[in-house]
Amino acid sequence: MDLDFAGAALCERGLKKQPDNSVVSTPKGEYKRQIEENLTLDSEGKPKKMLPFKSPSDCRRSLLLVDEMMEEREKTRTIKPIRHLPTSADQILHGPKLIDDYYLNLIDWGKENILAIALGRSLYLWKAETHEVQLLLMSENDNDYPTSVAWSGDGKTLAVGFATSQIELWDAMSLQLVRTIEGHSLRVGSLSWNHHILTSGSHDASIINHDVRSAGGSTSHLHAHSEEVCGLKWSGGGEKLASGGNDNLVHVWDSSTMRSSRYLHRFNDHSAAVRALAWCPFKSNTLASGGGTTDRCIKIWNVQNGKCTKSIDTGSQVCALEWNRYQKEILSAHGYNQNQLSLWSYPLMSKIGDLTGHTARVLHLCQSPDGSTVVSAAADEMICFWKAFEPPPSSSKMVDHDRDSIFSLKRMHIR
Repeated sequence: MDLDFAGAALCERGLKKQPDNSVVSTPKGEYKRQIEENLTLDSEGKPKKMLPFKSPSDCRRSLLLVDEMMEEREKTRTIKPIRHLPTSADQILHGPKLIDDYYLNLIDWGKENILAIALGRSLYLWKAETHEVQLLLMSENDNDYPTSVAWSGDGKTLAVGFATSQIELWDAMSLQLVRTIEGHSLRVGSLSWNHHILTSGSHDASIINHDVRSAGGSTSHLHAHSEEVCGLKWSGGGEKLASGGNDNLVHVWDSSTMRSSRYLHRFNDHSAAVRALAWCPFKSNTLASGGGTTDRCIKIWNVQNGKCTKSIDTGSQVCALEWNRYQKEILSAHGYNQNQLSLWSYPLMSKIGDLTGHTARVLHLCQSPDGSTVVSAAADEMICFWKAFEPPPSSSKMVDHDRDSIFSLKRMHIR
C-alpha cells in the first residue's frame, strides 16, 4: 500500500464532503477514522480482521453469493447412508454330516438358483424358489465321497470331485450322470469353470484343464504347487486363473500361456495354506486371497503388476471370501477361533462389522445368482442365509424368513 497516496486521497474525499463552516480534518485523522470504520474489534479492542476496501453494496453482494453457493452445495450433497448389517441369519438349515475339512469345497449356488450341498457321502440339490430338495447322488463306498462341487456358468451342469480322484458331470435338469472324468491320482478338492473348460485341483498337487465338449479331453496339466491344490478361481472374464495351495502359495495363470505351464505370478507372502480366493467383480486385475490358521491375513493383489496392494491380519483363519457385487465390500468367513463372518470396505479394508451365529469354523461361502443373499456352511453343521449384501431395489427376494430346516434329520431322514 502507498500510504502517502491513500492519505492524500482520503483527505481529498473528506474536503469535498465537509460543509463550508466545518473544521477540516488532517489527512492522518481522516485516514484513522476510515480505518476504524472498517475494523472489527474483539473484546479487548484489538482488530480481528481488516475488511477489503469495498463499498457496502459490494460486500452485501459477495455475502449473498456465498449464501447461494452454500445452499446449492447442501442441496447437491449426497449423504452416505448408514450401513446396516443383519443381526442374525435370514434362514438356517441343518446340514448333518457336513465334513469338517478346510481343504474341501462342498457348496455352490448355480445360475438356475439351485444350491448344491455335499453332506457326507451324499449330494443334495436345494431349489431356492420352492425349497424343494432332491438327492442327486449317494456313494456306496464309505471311502469315496464328494470333496468338491461347482456349477457351470449356465447352471445346467454340476461338476463333482471325489475322494477317489474321479470327477463326475451331472445334468441338473434330468438328474442324470453325463460323464466321468479321470486324470488325477488323489482326491479332487477344488473345481472351477471357464465356459467349456473345467479346471480341477487335487491332493496330488496338479491342476488339470478339462475340455468337457469331448470325452476324456484335457487341454493342459499345470504343475507349480508342491502340495494339495485347495483353491481355484477363474476371473470373471475367463482370462486368468488363480490357484491356492497347502504350500502357502498363490499362482496366477494367464489363459493364453497355460499350455506351457508357465504361471504369470507366484505370490509367497502367506504363511499358511491358501484356500480362499476371490476375483473383484469391478476391477478385473484385482484378486483377494486369505490364509489359514498361522497366517490369518487377507491380501489384495494387483495381478497386472504382481504387487500386494493391501494386507490385513484378521485375527483368525480365513476360510472363504466373497465380493459384494453392488458395493465396494468383501465378506470373509473365519475359523479358529472366532467362527464369524466379517464385512470389509474396499480398498481401505476397514472392518464394517461381523455376522455371528455359527459355533464352529465357517468353511464355505457362496452367493445367490442375483447377489442378494450369501450362504455360509460351517463345521457346526449349520447352513445360514444372510442378507449381507445390498442389491438394487428391483431385486426380488430369494430366501424367505422361514427358519424351518429342510435339511433336518426329521424331514430328510439322512443317516
